[in-house]
Amino acid sequence: MKYIKQTLLLLLAITTIIACSEDDPFTGISVTAPSNLQMNIQPDADQVGLVNIIPTAEGASYFKLDFGDGSTEDRIDLGQVATHQYAEGTFTITGTAFNVMEDSIQATQTLTVAFDPPSDLILNISVDEVNTNVITVTPSATNAMSYDIFFGDIVDEVPTVIVEGSSANHSYTEAGDFEVRVIARSGSITTIEATETVSITLPAVQLGFPIDFESDEIDYGLISFGNADLSIIDNPDMNGNASNKVVKFFKANGAEVWAGGLVELPNPIDLSNENNITMDVWSPKSGATVMIKIENSSDPNIFVEVMATTTTSNAWENLTFDFSSADQASDYSKVVVFMDFGIPGDDSDYYFDNITLGEGNGGGGGGEDDIISMPIDFEANINYVFENFGNATTDVLDNPDMSGENVSAKVGNLNKASGSEVWAGSFIDLTGSLDVSAGKTITMKTWSPKAGIQILLKVENKSDPNIFLEIAATNTLADAWETLSFDFSALDATQDYGRIVVFFDFGNEGDDSNFYFDDITQNN
Repeated sequence: MKYIKQTLLLLLAITTIIACSEDDPFTGISVTAPSNLQMNIQPDADQVGLVNIIPTAEGASYFKLDFGDGSTEDRIDLGQVATHQYAEGTFTITGTAFNVMEDSIQATQTLTVAFDPPSDLILNISVDEVNTNVITVTPSATNAMSYDIFFGDIVDEVPTVIVEGSSANHSYTEAGDFEVRVIARSGSITTIEATETVSITLPAVQLGFPIDFESDEIDYGLISFGNADLSIIDNPDMNGNASNKVVKFFKANGAEVWAGGLVELPNPIDLSNENNITMDVWSPKSGATVMIKIENSSDPNIFVEVMATTTTSNAWENLTFDFSSADQASDYSKVVVFMDFGIPGDDSDYYFDNITLGEGNGGGGGGEDDIISMPIDFEANINYVFENFGNATTDVLDNPDMSGENVSAKVGNLNKASGSEVWAGSFIDLTGSLDVSAGKTITMKTWSPKAGIQILLKVENKSDPNIFLEIAATNTLADAWETLSFDFSALDATQDYGRIVVFFDFGNEGDDSNFYFDDITQNN
Protein backbone atom coordinates (compact mmCIF):
# COMPACT_ATOMS: atom_id res chain seq x y z
CA MET A 1 0.00 0.00 0.00
CA LYS A 2 1.32 3.44 -0.92
CA TYR A 3 0.62 6.45 1.23
CA ILE A 4 0.86 9.94 -0.21
CA LYS A 5 1.48 12.81 2.17
CA GLN A 6 -0.08 16.00 0.87
CA THR A 7 1.33 19.31 2.01
CA LEU A 8 0.39 22.85 1.09
CA LEU A 9 2.87 25.63 0.49
CA LEU A 10 1.75 28.81 -1.24
CA LEU A 11 4.53 31.17 -2.17
CA LEU A 12 3.48 34.36 -3.86
CA ALA A 13 5.90 36.15 -6.14
CA ILE A 14 4.62 39.29 -7.74
CA THR A 15 6.28 39.56 -11.14
CA THR A 16 5.79 41.94 -13.96
CA ILE A 17 2.79 44.19 -14.37
CA ILE A 18 2.34 44.97 -18.04
CA ALA A 19 0.23 47.98 -18.91
CA CYS A 20 -1.83 47.40 -22.05
CA SER A 21 -2.95 50.97 -22.39
CA GLU A 22 -0.86 54.09 -22.19
CA ASP A 23 -3.70 56.56 -22.37
CA ASP A 24 -3.51 59.54 -20.03
CA PRO A 25 -6.86 60.00 -18.21
CA PHE A 26 -6.31 63.73 -18.01
CA THR A 27 -5.96 64.37 -21.74
CA GLY A 28 -9.58 63.84 -22.74
CA ILE A 29 -9.81 60.09 -22.19
CA SER A 30 -13.06 59.36 -20.45
CA VAL A 31 -11.94 56.47 -18.29
CA THR A 32 -8.55 55.87 -16.70
CA ALA A 33 -6.60 52.77 -17.62
CA PRO A 34 -6.47 50.11 -14.90
CA SER A 35 -3.48 50.15 -12.56
CA ASN A 36 -2.07 48.46 -9.47
CA LEU A 37 -3.41 45.00 -10.36
CA GLN A 38 -3.09 42.60 -7.46
CA MET A 39 -4.34 39.08 -6.88
CA ASN A 40 -5.20 38.26 -3.28
CA ILE A 41 -4.77 34.50 -3.03
CA GLN A 42 -6.36 32.79 -0.05
CA PRO A 43 -6.19 29.02 0.57
CA ASP A 44 -9.22 27.22 1.94
CA ALA A 45 -8.47 26.02 5.47
CA ASP A 46 -10.66 22.93 5.22
CA GLN A 47 -10.08 21.64 1.69
CA VAL A 48 -6.48 21.20 0.61
CA GLY A 49 -5.64 22.59 -2.81
CA LEU A 50 -8.72 24.80 -2.96
CA VAL A 51 -7.74 28.44 -3.50
CA ASN A 52 -9.82 31.63 -3.57
CA ILE A 53 -8.46 34.42 -5.78
CA ILE A 54 -9.74 37.98 -5.40
CA PRO A 55 -8.36 40.24 -8.14
CA THR A 56 -8.29 43.99 -7.45
CA ALA A 57 -7.10 46.96 -9.48
CA GLU A 58 -7.65 50.66 -9.55
CA GLY A 59 -10.00 51.69 -12.37
CA ALA A 60 -10.95 48.09 -13.25
CA SER A 61 -14.41 46.88 -14.25
CA TYR A 62 -13.74 43.16 -14.54
CA PHE A 63 -10.93 40.61 -14.68
CA LYS A 64 -9.83 37.48 -16.55
CA LEU A 65 -7.78 34.76 -14.89
CA ASP A 66 -5.53 32.09 -16.37
CA PHE A 67 -4.97 29.65 -13.50
CA GLY A 68 -1.73 28.30 -15.00
CA ASP A 69 -2.92 24.69 -15.13
CA GLY A 70 -4.74 24.82 -18.46
CA SER A 71 -7.97 26.30 -17.13
CA THR A 72 -9.23 29.89 -17.23
CA GLU A 73 -12.09 32.04 -16.04
CA ASP A 74 -13.01 34.64 -18.65
CA ARG A 75 -14.86 37.13 -16.47
CA ILE A 76 -14.68 37.94 -12.80
CA ASP A 77 -16.55 41.12 -11.94
CA LEU A 78 -15.04 43.67 -9.58
CA GLY A 79 -15.39 42.43 -5.99
CA GLN A 80 -16.08 38.81 -6.98
CA VAL A 81 -14.07 35.76 -5.95
CA ALA A 82 -12.69 33.08 -8.27
CA THR A 83 -12.39 29.64 -6.67
CA HIS A 84 -10.09 26.99 -8.13
CA GLN A 85 -8.94 23.52 -7.12
CA TYR A 86 -5.22 22.84 -7.66
CA ALA A 87 -3.14 19.69 -7.67
CA GLU A 88 0.39 19.76 -6.32
CA GLY A 89 2.88 21.72 -8.35
CA THR A 90 4.03 25.22 -9.26
CA PHE A 91 1.70 27.39 -11.31
CA THR A 92 1.92 30.85 -12.86
CA ILE A 93 -1.38 32.67 -12.45
CA THR A 94 -1.96 35.42 -15.00
CA GLY A 95 -4.54 38.09 -14.24
CA THR A 96 -5.83 40.67 -16.68
CA ALA A 97 -7.77 43.74 -15.52
CA PHE A 98 -10.12 45.55 -17.91
CA ASN A 99 -11.88 48.89 -17.59
CA VAL A 100 -15.11 49.78 -19.36
CA MET A 101 -13.13 50.89 -22.42
CA GLU A 102 -11.40 47.47 -22.57
CA ASP A 103 -8.04 49.02 -21.65
CA SER A 104 -6.14 46.37 -19.72
CA ILE A 105 -3.09 45.46 -17.71
CA GLN A 106 -1.66 42.08 -16.76
CA ALA A 107 0.09 40.74 -13.70
CA THR A 108 1.43 37.30 -12.84
CA GLN A 109 1.91 35.53 -9.54
CA THR A 110 3.61 32.20 -8.91
CA LEU A 111 1.76 29.66 -6.79
CA THR A 112 3.44 26.58 -5.36
CA VAL A 113 1.18 23.91 -3.90
CA ALA A 114 2.54 21.43 -1.35
CA PHE A 115 0.29 20.80 1.60
CA ASP A 116 2.46 21.55 4.66
CA PRO A 117 1.50 23.47 7.83
CA PRO A 118 3.51 26.58 8.78
CA SER A 119 6.47 26.31 11.13
CA ASP A 120 9.34 28.31 12.65
CA LEU A 121 7.27 31.46 13.31
CA ILE A 122 9.24 34.63 14.11
CA LEU A 123 7.33 37.82 15.05
CA ASN A 124 9.93 40.52 14.13
CA ILE A 125 8.51 43.47 16.13
CA SER A 126 10.10 46.92 15.94
CA VAL A 127 9.20 50.09 17.86
CA ASP A 128 9.39 53.46 16.09
CA GLU A 129 12.27 55.50 17.47
CA VAL A 130 10.41 58.82 17.22
CA ASN A 131 6.75 57.89 17.70
CA THR A 132 7.51 55.36 20.41
CA ASN A 133 3.90 54.24 20.70
CA VAL A 134 3.97 52.87 17.14
CA ILE A 135 5.12 49.32 16.37
CA THR A 136 5.64 47.43 13.15
CA VAL A 137 5.12 43.66 13.01
CA THR A 138 6.71 41.77 10.10
CA PRO A 139 6.15 38.08 10.85
CA SER A 140 7.80 35.25 8.96
CA ALA A 141 7.32 31.50 9.02
CA THR A 142 8.11 28.55 6.84
CA ASN A 143 5.14 27.62 4.62
CA ALA A 144 3.01 30.52 5.92
CA MET A 145 0.74 32.41 3.58
CA SER A 146 -1.04 34.81 5.95
CA TYR A 147 -0.96 35.99 9.56
CA ASP A 148 -3.56 37.05 12.12
CA ILE A 149 -2.09 39.73 14.40
CA PHE A 150 -3.51 40.71 17.79
CA PHE A 151 -1.88 43.81 19.32
CA GLY A 152 -3.22 43.21 22.82
CA ASP A 153 -4.70 46.61 23.68
CA ILE A 154 -8.34 46.08 22.68
CA VAL A 155 -10.98 43.90 24.35
CA ASP A 156 -12.48 41.34 21.93
CA GLU A 157 -9.93 42.45 19.36
CA VAL A 158 -10.50 41.59 15.71
CA PRO A 159 -7.16 40.49 14.26
CA THR A 160 -5.32 42.41 11.59
CA VAL A 161 -4.74 40.01 8.69
CA ILE A 162 -1.69 40.37 6.43
CA VAL A 163 -0.12 38.18 3.78
CA GLU A 164 3.35 36.67 3.81
CA GLY A 165 6.07 39.22 3.22
CA SER A 166 4.10 42.25 4.42
CA SER A 167 3.95 44.27 7.64
CA ALA A 168 1.31 45.73 9.94
CA ASN A 169 1.62 48.99 11.88
CA HIS A 170 -0.20 49.78 15.11
CA SER A 171 -0.43 52.87 17.34
CA TYR A 172 -1.01 52.48 21.08
CA THR A 173 -2.87 55.25 22.90
CA GLU A 174 -1.47 54.38 26.33
CA ALA A 175 1.90 53.41 27.75
CA GLY A 176 2.43 49.94 29.21
CA ASP A 177 3.30 46.35 28.40
CA PHE A 178 1.21 44.62 25.74
CA GLU A 179 1.24 41.03 24.52
CA VAL A 180 1.35 40.77 20.75
CA ARG A 181 0.00 37.45 19.43
CA VAL A 182 0.51 36.22 15.87
CA ILE A 183 -1.13 33.19 14.23
CA ALA A 184 0.51 31.89 11.05
CA ARG A 185 -1.74 30.20 8.50
CA SER A 186 -1.31 28.23 5.30
CA GLY A 187 -3.74 26.01 3.44
CA SER A 188 -3.38 23.44 6.18
CA ILE A 189 -5.89 23.16 8.99
CA THR A 190 -2.94 23.21 11.40
CA THR A 191 -1.74 26.67 12.44
CA ILE A 192 1.13 27.90 14.58
CA GLU A 193 1.15 30.91 16.93
CA ALA A 194 3.60 32.86 19.07
CA THR A 195 3.46 35.80 21.49
CA GLU A 196 5.84 38.58 22.47
CA THR A 197 5.51 41.37 25.02
CA VAL A 198 6.26 44.92 23.91
CA SER A 199 6.87 47.85 26.28
CA ILE A 200 5.31 51.07 25.05
CA THR A 201 6.12 54.61 26.13
CA LEU A 202 4.35 57.65 24.74
CA PRO A 203 6.48 60.22 22.91
CA ALA A 204 7.27 63.33 24.93
CA VAL A 205 5.60 65.43 22.23
CA GLN A 206 3.15 63.67 19.94
CA LEU A 207 2.31 64.76 16.43
CA GLY A 208 -1.37 65.62 16.26
CA PHE A 209 -3.90 68.33 15.48
CA PRO A 210 -3.42 71.19 15.04
CA ILE A 211 -0.42 70.60 12.78
CA ASP A 212 1.39 73.94 12.66
CA PHE A 213 4.98 72.87 11.87
CA GLU A 214 6.37 75.12 14.63
CA SER A 215 7.87 72.51 16.98
CA ASP A 216 11.57 71.63 16.88
CA GLU A 217 10.87 68.52 18.96
CA ILE A 218 8.57 66.82 16.47
CA ASP A 219 9.70 64.88 13.42
CA TYR A 220 6.87 65.75 11.02
CA GLY A 221 8.10 63.07 8.62
CA LEU A 222 6.89 64.77 5.42
CA ILE A 223 6.74 62.33 2.49
CA SER A 224 6.50 63.58 -1.10
CA PHE A 225 5.37 61.70 -4.21
CA GLY A 226 4.58 62.24 -7.89
CA ASN A 227 7.54 64.65 -8.29
CA ALA A 228 6.28 67.08 -5.68
CA ASP A 229 8.76 68.30 -3.06
CA LEU A 230 7.56 69.23 0.44
CA SER A 231 9.77 70.97 3.01
CA ILE A 232 9.30 73.09 6.14
CA ILE A 233 10.60 76.64 5.64
CA ASP A 234 10.31 80.13 7.08
CA ASN A 235 6.97 81.71 6.18
CA PRO A 236 7.61 83.82 3.02
CA ASP A 237 4.42 85.90 3.47
CA MET A 238 3.29 86.67 7.02
CA ASN A 239 0.32 88.74 5.87
CA GLY A 240 -2.78 86.71 6.67
CA ASN A 241 -0.76 84.01 8.44
CA ALA A 242 1.69 85.13 11.11
CA SER A 243 3.19 81.66 11.68
CA ASN A 244 6.97 81.43 11.59
CA LYS A 245 7.08 78.06 9.84
CA VAL A 246 5.02 76.70 6.94
CA VAL A 247 5.26 73.86 4.42
CA LYS A 248 6.50 74.71 0.96
CA PHE A 249 4.85 72.49 -1.70
CA PHE A 250 6.87 72.66 -4.94
CA LYS A 251 5.15 71.04 -7.93
CA ALA A 252 7.93 70.60 -10.47
CA ASN A 253 7.43 71.11 -14.17
CA GLY A 254 5.78 67.96 -15.54
CA ALA A 255 4.97 66.59 -12.07
CA GLU A 256 2.11 64.13 -11.94
CA VAL A 257 -1.41 65.52 -11.78
CA TRP A 258 -1.72 63.63 -8.47
CA ALA A 259 1.61 64.85 -7.06
CA GLY A 260 1.39 65.49 -3.33
CA GLY A 261 2.75 64.85 0.12
CA LEU A 262 1.66 63.40 3.43
CA VAL A 263 2.25 63.39 7.14
CA GLU A 264 1.37 60.36 9.27
CA LEU A 265 -0.06 60.80 12.76
CA PRO A 266 0.87 58.31 15.50
CA ASN A 267 -2.81 57.91 16.44
CA PRO A 268 -5.98 57.69 14.34
CA ILE A 269 -7.91 60.91 13.75
CA ASP A 270 -10.86 61.24 16.14
CA LEU A 271 -13.80 62.25 13.92
CA SER A 272 -16.51 61.38 16.44
CA ASN A 273 -17.17 64.99 17.46
CA GLU A 274 -15.18 67.08 15.00
CA ASN A 275 -15.21 66.32 11.30
CA ASN A 276 -14.10 69.50 9.52
CA ILE A 277 -10.44 69.94 8.64
CA THR A 278 -9.28 73.49 7.87
CA MET A 279 -5.97 74.45 6.33
CA ASP A 280 -4.27 77.75 5.56
CA VAL A 281 -3.25 77.79 1.90
CA TRP A 282 -1.13 80.15 -0.20
CA SER A 283 -1.42 79.60 -3.96
CA PRO A 284 0.07 81.51 -6.89
CA LYS A 285 -3.19 81.04 -8.76
CA SER A 286 -6.88 81.38 -8.01
CA GLY A 287 -9.22 78.54 -8.90
CA ALA A 288 -6.71 75.79 -8.11
CA THR A 289 -8.12 72.54 -6.71
CA VAL A 290 -6.71 71.67 -3.29
CA MET A 291 -7.47 68.18 -1.99
CA ILE A 292 -6.99 66.66 1.47
CA LYS A 293 -7.14 62.90 1.78
CA ILE A 294 -7.24 61.00 5.06
CA GLU A 295 -6.09 57.40 4.81
CA ASN A 296 -5.62 54.27 6.90
CA SER A 297 -2.00 53.71 7.91
CA SER A 298 -1.82 50.11 6.63
CA ASP A 299 -4.64 49.82 4.05
CA PRO A 300 -4.56 52.48 1.28
CA ASN A 301 -8.01 51.35 0.14
CA ILE A 302 -9.52 52.89 3.28
CA PHE A 303 -9.60 56.64 2.64
CA VAL A 304 -11.76 59.74 2.20
CA GLU A 305 -10.94 62.61 -0.18
CA VAL A 306 -12.41 66.13 -0.01
CA MET A 307 -11.67 69.00 -2.38
CA ALA A 308 -11.75 72.77 -2.09
CA THR A 309 -10.91 75.56 -4.53
CA THR A 310 -8.67 78.55 -3.94
CA THR A 311 -10.37 81.91 -4.40
CA THR A 312 -7.36 84.21 -4.35
CA SER A 313 -3.78 84.27 -5.62
CA ASN A 314 -0.50 85.16 -3.91
CA ALA A 315 -2.21 85.47 -0.54
CA TRP A 316 -3.12 83.27 2.42
CA GLU A 317 -6.67 81.98 2.78
CA ASN A 318 -8.31 79.37 5.00
CA LEU A 319 -10.00 76.43 3.26
CA THR A 320 -12.47 74.04 4.89
CA PHE A 321 -12.76 70.32 4.09
CA ASP A 322 -15.89 68.52 5.30
CA PHE A 323 -15.13 64.92 6.35
CA SER A 324 -18.56 64.19 7.83
CA SER A 325 -18.96 61.34 5.30
CA ALA A 326 -15.99 59.42 6.75
CA ASP A 327 -16.75 55.95 8.13
CA GLN A 328 -16.51 56.25 11.91
CA ALA A 329 -15.66 52.55 12.13
CA SER A 330 -12.45 53.03 10.13
CA ASP A 331 -9.12 54.42 11.33
CA TYR A 332 -7.43 57.27 9.45
CA SER A 333 -3.98 58.46 10.46
CA LYS A 334 -2.42 59.71 7.22
CA VAL A 335 -3.12 63.28 6.10
CA VAL A 336 -2.35 63.67 2.40
CA VAL A 337 -2.28 67.06 0.65
CA PHE A 338 -2.55 67.72 -3.11
CA MET A 339 -2.13 71.15 -4.72
CA ASP A 340 -3.57 72.10 -8.14
CA PHE A 341 -4.94 68.55 -8.26
CA GLY A 342 -5.66 67.24 -11.75
CA ILE A 343 -3.14 69.57 -13.43
CA PRO A 344 0.48 68.64 -14.31
CA GLY A 345 3.17 70.54 -12.43
CA ASP A 346 4.50 73.83 -13.81
CA ASP A 347 7.28 74.68 -11.32
CA SER A 348 4.82 76.51 -9.04
CA ASP A 349 5.36 77.00 -5.30
CA TYR A 350 2.40 76.52 -2.93
CA TYR A 351 2.38 76.82 0.85
CA PHE A 352 0.16 75.35 3.55
CA ASP A 353 -0.02 75.58 7.32
CA ASN A 354 -2.21 75.13 10.42
CA ILE A 355 -4.02 71.91 9.53
CA THR A 356 -6.76 71.93 12.16
CA LEU A 357 -9.56 69.56 13.15
CA GLY A 358 -12.75 71.40 14.07
CA GLU A 359 -16.44 70.94 14.61
CA GLY A 360 -18.62 70.05 11.65
CA ASN A 361 -22.28 69.37 11.31
CA GLY A 362 -21.96 65.63 11.81
CA GLY A 363 -22.84 64.94 8.20
CA GLY A 364 -26.31 66.43 8.43
CA GLY A 365 -27.47 68.34 5.39
CA GLY A 366 -30.38 70.54 4.59
CA GLY A 367 -32.45 72.81 6.69
CA GLU A 368 -33.89 76.30 6.54
CA ASP A 369 -30.42 77.85 6.32
CA ASP A 370 -29.60 76.15 2.99
CA ILE A 371 -28.80 78.72 0.32
CA ILE A 372 -28.84 77.69 -3.35
CA SER A 373 -27.18 80.21 -5.66
CA MET A 374 -25.03 80.36 -8.76
CA PRO A 375 -22.61 78.78 -9.39
CA ILE A 376 -24.15 75.39 -8.52
CA ASP A 377 -21.29 72.92 -7.92
CA PHE A 378 -22.91 70.49 -5.41
CA GLU A 379 -19.89 70.70 -3.08
CA ALA A 380 -21.56 72.56 -0.19
CA ASN A 381 -22.98 70.50 2.66
CA ILE A 382 -26.55 71.60 2.00
CA ASN A 383 -29.70 69.94 0.75
CA TYR A 384 -29.99 70.26 -3.04
CA VAL A 385 -33.71 69.65 -3.61
CA PHE A 386 -34.63 68.58 -7.13
CA GLU A 387 -38.18 68.29 -8.40
CA ASN A 388 -38.56 65.64 -11.11
CA PHE A 389 -41.04 65.23 -13.95
CA GLY A 390 -41.68 62.88 -16.86
CA ASN A 391 -40.23 59.89 -14.92
CA ALA A 392 -36.73 61.32 -14.58
CA THR A 393 -34.91 61.22 -11.21
CA THR A 394 -32.09 63.50 -10.09
CA ASP A 395 -29.89 63.36 -7.00
CA VAL A 396 -26.39 64.35 -5.88
CA LEU A 397 -23.70 61.68 -5.64
CA ASP A 398 -19.94 61.10 -5.78
CA ASN A 399 -18.38 61.91 -9.15
CA PRO A 400 -18.11 58.53 -10.95
CA ASP A 401 -15.44 59.79 -13.37
CA MET A 402 -12.99 62.25 -11.78
CA SER A 403 -11.05 62.94 -14.96
CA GLY A 404 -10.76 65.35 -17.85
CA GLU A 405 -12.65 68.59 -17.35
CA ASN A 406 -14.21 67.66 -14.01
CA VAL A 407 -12.39 66.34 -10.94
CA SER A 408 -15.07 67.63 -8.53
CA ALA A 409 -16.04 65.35 -5.67
CA LYS A 410 -19.83 65.74 -6.08
CA VAL A 411 -22.05 65.98 -9.17
CA GLY A 412 -25.71 65.85 -10.15
CA ASN A 413 -27.02 62.57 -11.58
CA LEU A 414 -30.14 62.48 -13.78
CA ASN A 415 -31.52 59.03 -14.55
CA LYS A 416 -33.92 58.91 -17.48
CA ALA A 417 -35.84 55.72 -16.74
CA SER A 418 -36.77 53.28 -19.49
CA GLY A 419 -39.88 54.58 -21.27
CA SER A 420 -39.76 57.98 -19.58
CA GLU A 421 -41.18 60.96 -21.42
CA VAL A 422 -39.19 62.63 -24.20
CA TRP A 423 -39.40 65.81 -22.08
CA ALA A 424 -38.40 64.16 -18.79
CA GLY A 425 -36.19 66.33 -16.61
CA SER A 426 -35.62 67.96 -13.23
CA PHE A 427 -35.40 71.43 -11.75
CA ILE A 428 -33.90 73.13 -8.72
CA ASP A 429 -34.99 76.48 -7.27
CA LEU A 430 -32.48 79.14 -6.33
CA THR A 431 -32.86 80.73 -2.92
CA GLY A 432 -33.14 84.09 -4.66
CA SER A 433 -33.29 84.93 -8.33
CA LEU A 434 -30.85 84.74 -11.20
CA ASP A 435 -28.79 87.92 -11.39
CA VAL A 436 -29.05 88.65 -15.10
CA SER A 437 -26.39 91.37 -14.82
CA ALA A 438 -23.84 88.75 -13.73
CA GLY A 439 -23.79 87.24 -17.23
CA LYS A 440 -26.12 85.94 -19.87
CA THR A 441 -24.07 82.90 -20.83
CA ILE A 442 -24.51 79.83 -18.66
CA THR A 443 -22.02 76.96 -18.87
CA MET A 444 -22.56 73.46 -17.50
CA LYS A 445 -20.26 70.46 -17.34
CA THR A 446 -21.99 67.33 -18.62
CA TRP A 447 -21.21 63.62 -18.87
CA SER A 448 -23.31 61.43 -21.17
CA PRO A 449 -23.05 57.75 -22.18
CA LYS A 450 -23.69 58.81 -25.78
CA ALA A 451 -22.60 61.65 -28.05
CA GLY A 452 -24.83 63.77 -30.25
CA ILE A 453 -27.75 64.10 -27.83
CA GLN A 454 -29.67 67.30 -27.20
CA ILE A 455 -29.22 68.83 -23.74
CA LEU A 456 -31.67 71.55 -22.83
CA LEU A 457 -31.17 74.17 -20.11
CA LYS A 458 -34.17 76.29 -19.10
CA VAL A 459 -34.51 79.23 -16.72
CA GLU A 460 -38.01 79.94 -15.44
CA ASN A 461 -40.00 82.14 -13.11
CA LYS A 462 -40.80 80.21 -9.93
CA SER A 463 -44.38 81.52 -9.77
CA ASP A 464 -45.29 81.79 -13.47
CA PRO A 465 -44.10 78.92 -15.71
CA ASN A 466 -45.01 81.00 -18.78
CA ILE A 467 -42.02 83.25 -18.06
CA PHE A 468 -39.03 81.25 -19.24
CA LEU A 469 -36.24 80.88 -21.77
CA GLU A 470 -34.78 77.54 -22.85
CA ILE A 471 -31.60 76.93 -24.84
CA ALA A 472 -30.46 73.65 -26.39
CA ALA A 473 -26.92 72.39 -26.96
CA THR A 474 -25.56 69.17 -28.44
CA ASN A 475 -22.81 67.21 -26.74
CA THR A 476 -19.85 65.85 -28.71
CA LEU A 477 -18.36 63.24 -26.35
CA ALA A 478 -19.51 59.91 -24.93
CA ASP A 479 -18.40 58.68 -21.50
CA ALA A 480 -16.43 61.85 -20.85
CA TRP A 481 -16.89 65.25 -19.24
CA GLU A 482 -17.25 68.30 -21.47
CA THR A 483 -18.36 71.88 -20.89
CA LEU A 484 -21.41 73.09 -22.82
CA SER A 485 -22.31 76.76 -23.27
CA PHE A 486 -25.89 78.10 -23.38
CA ASP A 487 -26.47 81.62 -24.76
CA PHE A 488 -29.17 83.36 -22.70
CA SER A 489 -28.58 86.81 -24.21
CA ALA A 490 -32.30 86.93 -25.07
CA LEU A 491 -33.25 86.96 -21.36
CA ASP A 492 -35.68 89.72 -20.41
CA ALA A 493 -33.84 91.61 -17.66
CA THR A 494 -37.16 92.95 -16.34
CA GLN A 495 -38.35 89.44 -15.44
CA ASP A 496 -37.51 87.28 -12.45
CA TYR A 497 -35.91 83.86 -13.06
CA GLY A 498 -35.28 81.65 -10.03
CA ARG A 499 -35.66 78.11 -11.37
CA ILE A 500 -33.03 76.09 -13.26
CA VAL A 501 -34.38 73.18 -15.34
CA VAL A 502 -32.26 70.50 -17.05
CA PHE A 503 -33.23 67.99 -19.75
CA PHE A 504 -30.99 65.25 -21.15
CA ASP A 505 -31.47 63.45 -24.48
CA PHE A 506 -34.38 65.81 -25.06
CA GLY A 507 -36.87 64.55 -27.64
CA ASN A 508 -36.13 60.85 -27.06
CA GLU A 509 -37.78 58.38 -24.70
CA GLY A 510 -35.75 57.27 -21.71
CA ASP A 511 -33.68 54.08 -21.90
CA ASP A 512 -32.52 53.96 -18.26
CA SER A 513 -29.37 55.97 -19.05
CA ASN A 514 -27.54 57.94 -16.38
CA PHE A 515 -26.40 61.47 -17.20
CA TYR A 516 -24.21 63.64 -14.95
CA PHE A 517 -23.91 67.42 -14.68
CA ASP A 518 -21.98 69.90 -12.56
CA ASP A 519 -20.72 73.48 -12.20
CA ILE A 520 -23.71 75.42 -13.57
CA THR A 521 -22.09 78.83 -13.90
CA GLN A 522 -22.96 82.30 -15.20
CA ASN A 523 -20.41 83.97 -17.45
CA ASN A 524 -20.18 87.26 -19.26
